[in-house]
Amino acid sequence: MLARIFRQSAMRYLHNGFATQTSGSAPGLIEIREYTLKPEGVSQFMKVAAEYAEVRRELLPFLGLFTCDVGSCLHRVTHLYAYSSFEQRDEVRARAVADVRWKTFIELSRPHVQYQENKVMLEARPIYEALDLPPTALFTPPPNEGSAKVLYEMRSYQLHPGYGSVPKLVEMFSAGLPAKVTADPDGRLVFFGYTDVGMLNNVVEIWRYPSAQACIKARQAARTVPKWRETIAAITPGVQHFTSAFLNPAPFSPWQ
Repeated sequence: MLARIFRQSAMRYLHNGFATQTSGSAPGLIEIREYTLKPEGVSQFMKVAAEYAEVRRELLPFLGLFTCDVGSCLHRVTHLYAYSSFEQRDEVRARAVADVRWKTFIELSRPHVQYQENKVMLEARPIYEALDLPPTALFTPPPNEGSAKVLYEMRSYQLHPGYGSVPKLVEMFSAGLPAKVTADPDGRLVFFGYTDVGMLNNVVEIWRYPSAQACIKARQAARTVPKWRETIAAITPGVQHFTSAFLNPAPFSPWQ
């Protein structure tokens, strides 16, 4: 069943040239774009984004667009894209820029944007292997049961400078995360990666929860797991600062 779902998800990216590397050694590229909107322009930006959502999905390997509920700038939107390489990213974006519909979207949305930033991240493949996860591009959100609102938690670690900081954290997380996941039946890790372009030695993990309260319960449960407590104690000295934000998927976001 899961294999069939993954294959169906992969087809969404074939027309954009996304080459899924489930058996290769090269990690996928995940681009995280964050737009800080003018407070008075949030509703209009989201309205235009909804109107052109299908164009975005057609032209770009679009994973999701989110607004912040708590933990970060409240008039910021975060959107994610999956690429197999920088060459493929260049090709896809060149086609989008040349598309008259995308040009119209940019013209309509740009007046509401105050500041733009992005970073390109590599999937931490050892963690995907430790948890038997598919590449992030193939993640398919399960149906949300009940009335609770789905939540994505974005956790960001800024590590000390040096070539060894990221490999050390990835190694320790690979050993500790399986124990954490066992104690957290409601959470789903959908991305774990580190910067290739952007603020270097930055690590981001994104988890999906059926509700904000489920996320809090998962934290409480993880703190009782000895192996996970050992992992956190081991990585803490290498972390300069750590942030967490609760993100809500937009109604037109592929990730729900």
